[in-house]
Amino acid sequence: MIGKLAKDKGERRRAAKQRDSLAPRAYAYEQRRLPFYKRIIPIAETWLPRGVGWGLSVGFLAVTALYGSMIGGENQTALERASTVLGLKVEAVLITGQKEVTEAEILSVLGINEDSSLLTFDAYVARKNLEQVSWIAEASVQKLYPNKLQVVVREQKPFALWQRGQYVSLISYDGSVLSDHIDPEFADLPLVVGHGAQRKASELFEILAQYPSLARKTRAVVYVSERRWDLYFKNGVQAKLPEIDLQDALDNLLAFDEDGSLSRKDISLVDMRLSDRTFVRMSKDAAERRRQALRDLGANVAKEVET
Repeated sequence: MIGKLAKDKGERRRAAKQRDSLAPRAYAYEQRRLPFYKRIIPIAETWLPRGVGWGLSVGFLAVTALYGSMIGGENQTALERASTVLGLKVEAVLITGQKEVTEAEILSVLGINEDSSLLTFDAYVARKNLEQVSWIAEASVQKLYPNKLQVVVREQKPFALWQRGQYVSLISYDGSVLSDHIDPEFADLPLVVGHGAQRKASELFEILAQYPSLARKTRAVVYVSERRWDLYFKNGVQAKLPEIDLQDALDNLLAFDEDGSLSRKDISLVDMRLSDRTFVRMSKDAAERRRQALRDLGANVAKEVET
């Protein structure tokens, strides 16, 4: 009897040990059948401090609300205030590349004020607005978190002075008006005269660059009837150029000036509009001296006649 009881007791112990060895495997099997979020929660509760879950939930809801307000274009002031609390208020704007445009003008175009938020600031729109400023050829705007903006601009270079009637403007190479106020430093730029001249002047000066001696003497160019050009040299001599075959006419004008004729004071106009001939008009003083010389030789020359 005693032996039988001992045998039953031993069998029960072996069965209990077997159940204990199978328990972890059964638990793991049951865990694999659970959804992922139910499996991760016990691990998170073990390792994360108490209250972190609530904080993350509240933060997620706050960010979602802010993003929704931004997309809807509502509560901009509230967003800026929230950004200030989060340390995302625009504290500094770093501007480089400007010379003719003032920092105040750039800040005005950017729309920056004491409540501006880096979070809600649209860098793309700001760049497009800056490039609408006449002096600015290109611009870049970057956000430097948490509280700075970096603005880099490339200004257009003044090319010439454009006159139409009584109005004179400073223009760039492509003919766009940079300013109606002419600073003394730009007073010696070439003068371009006539309606439509601002758009065509760069083409003319590219051709003139092939004739350095003529280009150096040129003070102004006049666009006549939006078809052809007249050159005015620094000594007051005028050269009328044709509508077509411009370079041929400049070749002839250069040959005419080989002996310095364009620098002489007895010439007022050289007409190159006809390809087979050149007309030269003498200055009033030179014409009067010539008439007087003819009279001295006995010729009957009226005073009002000019040659």
